[in-house]
Amino acid sequence: MTTTDTIAALALAVAIVAAVAAIGSWKAARNANGAAQTLSRIEQQRLHADLTPVFRCAIVANEARSTAMLRIHLEGPPGLLSHDAIEITVSVRNDNPHRGNVPQLAGTPTPEQVRAHIWGPWKFSADGCDDTGRTVAPQQLAVGEWTRYGLTPTSPPTWSASSTQDWLRGYANEPVRLSITARSKDSAWTVPLEVPVTTEGTA
Repeated sequence: MTTTDTIAALALAVAIVAAVAAIGSWKAARNANGAAQTLSRIEQQRLHADLTPVFRCAIVANEARSTAMLRIHLEGPPGLLSHDAIEITVSVRNDNPHRGNVPQLAGTPTPEQVRAHIWGPWKFSADGCDDTGRTVAPQQLAVGEWTRYGLTPTSPPTWSASSTQDWLRGYANEPVRLSITARSKDSAWTVPLEVPVTTEGTA
């Protein structure tokens, strides 16, 4: 091997080593960037969880249980103070999340009809609620403040043989299952709640 060949071989070896080192550096940088993105995502998730709104709710019905009032108080957390007011949307959940999940039989209501009905003791009667009384219009609420909504008793579905009296008796001691969706800036939270119903004079 001539001197020229030796120099060429050494140059090739150096180039190979440099290429391997460059690939190693690129992989290390990519892994470091991936780790940084993962840590950033975990931190964002933690901050989002720490800012989950905390609600205190109470429902008081009149003695005849013909009307009731839902009061919602936004207690925190303190981190939400920097968000000013948040937007809340309150909905009534069914007593069973599996309502309407069974196959439809001939002559029975569709799964959509079953899910659309409010399976529970109370629905919204406040201005701005939807046609079914399940959901009320969004409104702004700041930490430390409260709002309230009127409620009215529900009725059995049209295909049920139960009377309204029997229907409501079956829910007499059941809580109202709520879902509060809160939005602020680019964040959103859904908070499920179960609120017991008390009667005026017994709370």
